[in-house]
Amino acid sequence: MSAPSKVLRSFIVASVAAVSLAACGGGGDSVETLPVITAQAPVTSPTASAATESTTTVAQQAEYYTIQQGDTLFGIAEAFGVTMDELISFNAIADPDAIQAGQRIQIPPGGTPPTPTAPATTTTTTATTP
Repeated sequence: MSAPSKVLRSFIVASVAAVSLAACGGGGDSVETLPVITAQAPVTSPTASAATESTTTVAQQAEYYTIQQGDTLFGIAEAFGVTMDELISFNAIADPDAIQAGQRIQIPPGGTPPTPTAPATTTTTTATTP
């Protein structure tokens, strides 16, 4: 590297250093410091914590099912995630073998509606001769 290039390089480095120090507040006789920040323990009051703890109960909407031809109480109970005994006692069914299509029963709380299944589709292909 030639002597003029070294001088130019030294000048650039010195200029950058001077600008950096000036931007940071350096280069003056006085030294300014930031205030010391100390950590403080959080303050909690008994009334504040009691007020934030609350329970909300939302009433579950009643779920009904209309019995279809060929349904059984066991199959309905299984589809809704309850037991057959729960279904019988919740609806006060005297004779589980005497249910009829069109009869509407209520699903016990905690039961979940079954996921709908897509209807089966069939494709018919007809061959034609030229």
